[in-house]
Amino acid sequence: MTKPHLLMTAWAFAPARTSGVYRAIGIANTFAAQGWDVTVLTASEETFSVEGATDVSLSAHVRSDIEVVRVPFASGVYSADVVRWSAARARHPELWSMTHGCAFPEIGFGDWRPILTRAAERQHVSRPVDLTLGTASPSVDFIPGWRLKRRFGVPYILDYRDAWTIDVFTGARSARTTGRAERWERRLVAAADQIWFVNEPIRGWHAAKYPSAAGRMRVVPNGFDLIEGVSPAVKWRPLAPDKPLTFGYIGTINQGQFPAEQLLAGWQRARELSPAMRSARMILRGHLGRTGVAGEKLSAFLERAAAVGIRYEGPVAKAEVASIYAEFDALVLALASGPGVTSGKVFEFAATGLPVVSVHEPDSAASAVMSGSPVWTPSASMHPDDIAAAFLSTVERVRQQTPASRASAIAWGAQWERGRQLESGVVGARALLGYDRQVSQPVREDL
Repeated sequence: MTKPHLLMTAWAFAPARTSGVYRAIGIANTFAAQGWDVTVLTASEETFSVEGATDVSLSAHVRSDIEVVRVPFASGVYSADVVRWSAARARHPELWSMTHGCAFPEIGFGDWRPILTRAAERQHVSRPVDLTLGTASPSVDFIPGWRLKRRFGVPYILDYRDAWTIDVFTGARSARTTGRAERWERRLVAAADQIWFVNEPIRGWHAAKYPSAAGRMRVVPNGFDLIEGVSPAVKWRPLAPDKPLTFGYIGTINQGQFPAEQLLAGWQRARELSPAMRSARMILRGHLGRTGVAGEKLSAFLERAAAVGIRYEGPVAKAEVASIYAEFDALVLALASGPGVTSGKVFEFAATGLPVVSVHEPDSAASAVMSGSPVWTPSASMHPDDIAAAFLSTVERVRQQTPASRASAIAWGAQWERGRQLESGVVGARALLGYDRQVSQPVREDL
């Protein structure tokens, strides 16, 4: 039997280390593992390497039977290299950014649309595509699927790992949304055969916005990744009563999203209340924003944090994640707050079996993931006293954990492995394929 052919578009793919790349790799790997031929359209490696936004260890986690097609991407908006800027951009950078690349209309990605479309059509002509999937943002990733559906009747899936016109922190209309973006999203959603979302709040908001498409919407969550077949689970080890505790955080530290000031205030309050917290330390690991360079506010935070036992120790390659977790006694799930915010790290934290203290608002989608964990301590609010109380409870969890309770926590977290999370989506895609081979027709729509 001939394998079905999936054409997936992901602007960022290994070895890029940008947001969403782990989901893109996971989707491609899961489809391939379930017997599909998979072709990935993505940007050139140089797009990310020139800004240091790569992790070469990621490439080893892409199955060898997946074909990766690099589609040239050129956008001055994305480039931070001022040497490459035109005189017009250098003189009026904000005006230039507002007018450049709006054809899609996404600033910085409009120039990619025609090149990407031609690449998708070439793939279909050379080896017929049975299903397309675009994982966004950027939302230009949705265009190849829409185009092949319109011209050739190929069914397509929109994978919203983020939202386009909705603010995931509030559920309201995004302040950056234009009327043209609204029209494009309406058009894409209307023609899509399935629409995937990473959590229920984001799905619910879109279902309310596009009720006629609600029946085609489903939640396909993120998950943690197995590294060379091994989970991030941390083996229990005895803890000396007088040993200072080490709290750990692994993840991107973005200015304005990472709750730096609330975390610092809660940590300091906990140190005032508990001798165990006064001797404890917190290690932060991960990239500082997209570029890896801390801005003025973030640098000031790290300097103040270092004075009270919070130390930043740099980024971590994907291949090293498990060994870093093993150095910690407990984890700090510090996230931007909002009902649509999950973060891929929550699944990895759950898989370790280590006690986890949450520093985010209770209505975060991350709370829904962690709610069944036997080692999770949420902060009741982002007030310093509530964060401090959560830290103190976590100290007790660390001291009381046994080999059996650690094993129980690891077993609970195993459900969040990415392949398991994505499997239902792939099964649904196969069912969709069988149905649409009989009834799908090209979409007759003129722009």
